[in-house]
Amino acid sequence: MKPIYEIRSGALAGFNQLVPALGGDPAALLAKVGLPADCMRRPDLLIPIATLTKLLNICADELNCTDFGLRLADKQGVRILGALGRLVLESADLRTALVVAQRYMALHNQAEHWRIQQEGDLLIARRFDHFDDPLAARQYRELATGAGYRLIQDLAGRDIRPRRVTFSQGPVSPMQCYRDFFQAEVEFDQPHDSLEFDADVVQRALCPPSASLVRYFDEFTRQLLDKHSGSLADQVKALILQTLGAQRHSLAQISRLIDVPARTLQRHLQREGTSFKQLLQDARMETARWHLSASSIDINLLSATLGYTDISAFSKAFRAVHGKSPLQWRKQERAAPV
Repeated sequence: MKPIYEIRSGALAGFNQLVPALGGDPAALLAKVGLPADCMRRPDLLIPIATLTKLLNICADELNCTDFGLRLADKQGVRILGALGRLVLESADLRTALVVAQRYMALHNQAEHWRIQQEGDLLIARRFDHFDDPLAARQYRELATGAGYRLIQDLAGRDIRPRRVTFSQGPVSPMQCYRDFFQAEVEFDQPHDSLEFDADVVQRALCPPSASLVRYFDEFTRQLLDKHSGSLADQVKALILQTLGAQRHSLAQISRLIDVPARTLQRHLQREGTSFKQLLQDARMETARWHLSASSIDINLLSATLGYTDISAFSKAFRAVHGKSPLQWRKQERAAPV
């Protein structure tokens, strides 16, 4: 059985603003692919990537907007990081923020991961799909690459321009749409979707968040907690999953987000028959198993994304639960009959 790749509802941030501006009805379009009208207000709703790609294609066709993916990307930026966004904006510089963002996206979008590396005088962000559906996903790839660019601009300044942008597919819109969005020449039918910048951009300090952006992140966190209001353990696990990539998932940090003193939080969790340590391990192992089975993410990156100090600590923890190393697990899962 092929894995179902899912992405969190943050991938549709801005949908309810863009669609009416193009003359469409957001609820009606969402209903065509079986998504609820309020899905943007459900912070940890998982959407199958096949559903998202279908929705984007319907919007492009019915709204007569070939660059729908890029237009939606223009309304996203740092908002795609959800509850983690506010923590990311506390980073010392763009380099630190991008490390956190890369880890977050690896956890919250099962359909892809990014590798951000410095190569000579270039900072190169490459996007890798975990699924194989090149024609159906063209709008999605433009959304994902465009949102990555807007994220960098949101973090460190709208004056940032890439040296070069590449797509692994052909254009779906007139070339001027790409030039206007990226303010750079865009090349198609390349090995990867990528954004290339001057390497020294990573030294930039981050832009202070606006009051409206802070309210957005606070409301996102409130909605996340409200969804799991019946169980403190579920609230804690949801926040752990949101903050793993930032390595802001300690008991003290989660208790601050949930506004409950750490000792009180521990006592409540004990009454529910669990502990913070157990919830952290469950969240890590659940995420690790999925990626080892279904994604191509490098095990070193997965280890860091899950908040381990190094790959040996990850391997030791994984072996203690599963009786084998992460590499052995991946090989076993790949060899299993479909």
